[in-house]
Amino acid sequence: MSGVGKVTRGLKAGLSGVLFFLATGLHPSQAQPMTGELILEKMDLKERYAYVSGIVTGMAYARFRKDTLASGARDERGMNCIHDWYFTGEGRTFVMLEEAFRKNGQYTPSVIIASLLKKECGE
Repeated sequence: MSGVGKVTRGLKAGLSGVLFFLATGLHPSQAQPMTGELILEKMDLKERYAYVSGIVTGMAYARFRKDTLASGARDERGMNCIHDWYFTGEGRTFVMLEEAFRKNGQYTPSVIIASLLKKECGE
């Protein structure tokens, strides 16, 4: 990778961190592990929805990459399953996820979401 690409990636990562801290009100000096319990406590509904949607979208893309590499051809089935699971159902999936965060508050949201996705869409 060129030096410019590394710098650009570093700037994007730094900007993402700053935006995260602004959105959550957390600062690195007071950083806590991001758990289901913490996001329910610190984020309002709009922030939680955006945060969870970002996790789900990232997992969908990662699944697309994994499936495509494994099959040697473009494979969108897993990605589509994830998108359908989350973005259809008139908000019931998000409500179910919030309940899972309450019940399993000690775990990170990504671990909770991944375990539910595995049941719904496999690996």
